[in-house]
Amino acid sequence: TSSGESLQSHLLWQLNLAPMSDTDRLIAATLIDCINPQGYLEETLEEVLESFDPELEIELDEIEVVLRRIQQFEPAGIGARDLRECLLLQLRQLPERTEWLSEAIRLVSDHLDILGGRDYSLLMRRMKLKEDELRQIIDLIQTLNPRPGSQIEAGEPEYVVPDVIVRKHNGRWLVELNQEAMPR
Repeated sequence: TSSGESLQSHLLWQLNLAPMSDTDRLIAATLIDCINPQGYLEETLEEVLESFDPELEIELDEIEVVLRRIQQFEPAGIGARDLRECLLLQLRQLPERTEWLSEAIRLVSDHLDILGGRDYSLLMRRMKLKEDELRQIIDLIQTLNPRPGSQIEAGEPEYVVPDVIVRKHNGRWLVELNQEAMPR
């Protein structure tokens, strides 16, 4: 984003637009705090549950339900606990008529480790696919973002100013201090 918005502020902005109870909003804010810059939930739901005051009487299934709501936020795949869940969240947000969608969901659900090992012949046997069909499914999966949080840029770009400048002049290399890099 051009404003240097953080992932957390982007998610909190979406949270403020979502209708939910005060307790669910507290759970959601806590979960959003646990999402790393790549977009993954860093804490287990049990650890999140332990962070709440017992007097609030929050249960694990409530946290799971609120997490499912957050996982519907943008960017797609946010709040996943692992790569498999991240890819499945993104696949499930694609239009139902997307070609090879059900096969891609099956591949990611059941055979992601085989895909990661690039054992395409085993994948073709397990999924009963031809090589060109498998290639189209893999192409669909490769359109997904394994780090959805990276789409939201935190901070302004930092420019590197070199301390020295090296250039070739009349066949000789010249090294000069960069006056712009010197403290004033």
